[in-house]
Order: sequence, then C-alpha cells, then structure tokens
Amino acid sequence: MDGARTISRSYSERLDALRIKLAIIKFLKELVQSAKGNLVTFRPSKVVQELHIYDSHDMRTKTVMIRAFLDELVQRGYITVIKRSARGKVYGLYRNNRFWSVLLSREPEGVLETLNMEEARR
Repeated sequence: MDGARTISRSYSERLDALRIKLAIIKFLKELVQSAKGNLVTFRPSKVVQELHIYDSHDMRTKTVMIRAFLDELVQRGYITVIKRSARGKVYGLYRNNRFWSVLLSREPEGVLETLNMEEARR
C-alpha cells in the first residue's frame, strides 16, 4: 500500500509541477502581451496571486516550486534577476530576449515543449 501511495504522490507532484510551469508561462505570456515598454518585471508573489489554482494550505509548497522554476529560467538565460531585496527577487524579461518572442508566438503548452526540447539538447 505504501508503494502505491508513493507512486501516486510522485505522479501528483509531477502533475503539480507541470500545472505550475504552464501557469507561469501563461502569466508571462499575458504580461508580455500587455507590455508597453522594453521590460516587464514581477515577483514570485505576483505570480502566486495571479494563479488562483491552489488552496491556501498548499500555497507554501507551490510558492517554492514557482521560485525554483523561475530560477531555472534565469539559469537558462530566459529571464533576469533585476533586483534582490528583503522582499525577495524581482525578475524581469526584456523585449530583445528571444524568450519574449517565443511567448508571443506560441501557446503555453508549445512554449513548455520548446523549453523541454532545448533542455534535452543540452
């Protein structure tokens, strides 16, 4: 029975991670589409507010997953850390970054697929 629960939890966590990544990409796509200038900035807390998909008892875990994915995007050169403060990091995405045009030209699932394919090539 414990093995089944472990497999179920593992599958559930992977599904949550996928949902979070898609939600972040959707958030970034909307941010880029409504941008007036050459830079959009955001904090992880803003992403959490915009998601509206989780119960409050689950929010701490999801916030950690959000930060981890955003930091992964920073490491891969898709977004930038603009500022660090006591309130956390402020992330940014510049218009001249290739990721901006990828967000505008594809649906969230396509963007995630592109990210996964590029990661597989590395």
